Amino acid sequence: MIIYLILGIFIFIAYKIYNFFKVPPELKDIPSVPFWVDEYFQSHFNKFGVIRFFTVLGGWNVIIADAKICKEVSTLSDIFQKPDFTKFIPSKLFRKFFGVSQIFSANGAKWKRQRKVINPIFNQSWSTELFGNCIKDLIDEWEKMDGNEVKIIDKIQRMALDVFGKLIFDIDFKSVKNDDSKLYNLYHYISEQMFGNVIYIMFPFLEYVPFFRRPELSNKLNQYHEFIEEILKLKNEELKNGTLNSNGDLISAFLQSNENSEENKLSMEEIRDNLNVFIIAGHDTTSNTLASTIYYLARYPEIQDKLRGQVLDAMNYPKNVQIPTVDQLKNIPFMDLVNKESMRIMTTVSSVQRESSSTYTLSNGITIPKDTFVIVHLWGAHNNPSAFPNPFEFNPNRFEDISNQESKNWQPFTLGNRTCLGSTFSLMEQRVTLAMLLQRFEFSISSDNPDYHSLRIGSIGIVRPKDLSIRIKARN
Repeated sequence: MIIYLILGIFIFIAYKIYNFFKVPPELKDIPSVPFWVDEYFQSHFNKFGVIRFFTVLGGWNVIIADAKICKEVSTLSDIFQKPDFTKFIPSKLFRKFFGVSQIFSANGAKWKRQRKVINPIFNQSWSTELFGNCIKDLIDEWEKMDGNEVKIIDKIQRMALDVFGKLIFDIDFKSVKNDDSKLYNLYHYISEQMFGNVIYIMFPFLEYVPFFRRPELSNKLNQYHEFIEEILKLKNEELKNGTLNSNGDLISAFLQSNENSEENKLSMEEIRDNLNVFIIAGHDTTSNTLASTIYYLARYPEIQDKLRGQVLDAMNYPKNVQIPTVDQLKNIPFMDLVNKESMRIMTTVSSVQRESSSTYTLSNGITIPKDTFVIVHLWGAHNNPSAFPNPFEFNPNRFEDISNQESKNWQPFTLGNRTCLGSTFSLMEQRVTLAMLLQRFEFSISSDNPDYHSLRIGSIGIVRPKDLSIRIKARN
């Protein structure tokens, strides 16, 4: 009897394992690649546009790098929904960092309720002064390095954090001027550990194994949350005392919405998690994009000269660095082309994840089974020659005609109603920053620089230039 029981258990386990590894019939005709061999991906993306791969934690996944199909999946938000973070991200420290009660991972009524509060903040008209004063701090710091090679990412990240501090908290963190900025140093340490330590991304179960646990990272995460919660507590007290000075910042919008609308009321956990994720999504992605754009301007001086010429012409050749107005920025059309090409070739958010809520057949005939993880690979789509001829060539003019196919294939913020909420804010910050920096500096890169031929990447998920050094020379 015991033998039959053991045999039955063995057969049951074997059946479960077989089903776990078995390719769903709908996916059998899609080319497969091993998930650990990166060089397979781009060649298969270029050839097939859609591939499948297997992970021990997630089973069979579908990756899409065909620009047309990426757009299709992104716009079908009811079918291809944001995955449950608790299921999609098994790492407890990742969940602790991103939170599980924020708009980026919410669906349905929960997402709509949070979006009602957040949308007005990011759909307002931005004063260029919001960005300009923080950029002046960056210029002051770089002037001290005149003529030298500078690791540019650090100060750009600090500047972007200061800008976002004003947007979210109505607080100037002064990270650019203060090397000991608590928020910046906490965030920088956490971000490096999260996105730079690949082994824990590939094998998150290591966090539960003795000698592989990361107590220092867990402690930093606690300090980070305490810092955010302390500001939240202070703002809440100001609201109760009637001294809250709302300047259109996100935290005030959250708190005032809770006072004015029971229907759209957010829990303190939801507010905290949204504040956390907007810091991550807002300042980190923009600063990485700006660093990449400066690299390409240094690498292609003729493009830098053309853009600077338009900036100076639009601003009437100022004697000192001026903050551009919105109208002046409209008279720098080449700026948008340069920014678009930088975001295409170095898509800072390399992919976004979706999960199919039902079985669906895409326009290319491929059927996606229910409960399948679908990865919209923006990096792959933007570097696919079928969508962008000569994809590794930095060519801003490819976007000159807004009606051509390349312009239609451009989607760094994704599309549909789940498009990036902060896209308008990010683009404005990029425009103002470049307009001011090009007034003051010339950027160059030597032929022996390790990034000269190809920009190195220092993390996965959120794409960040690795140890990028650019020579900065102040203009007379």
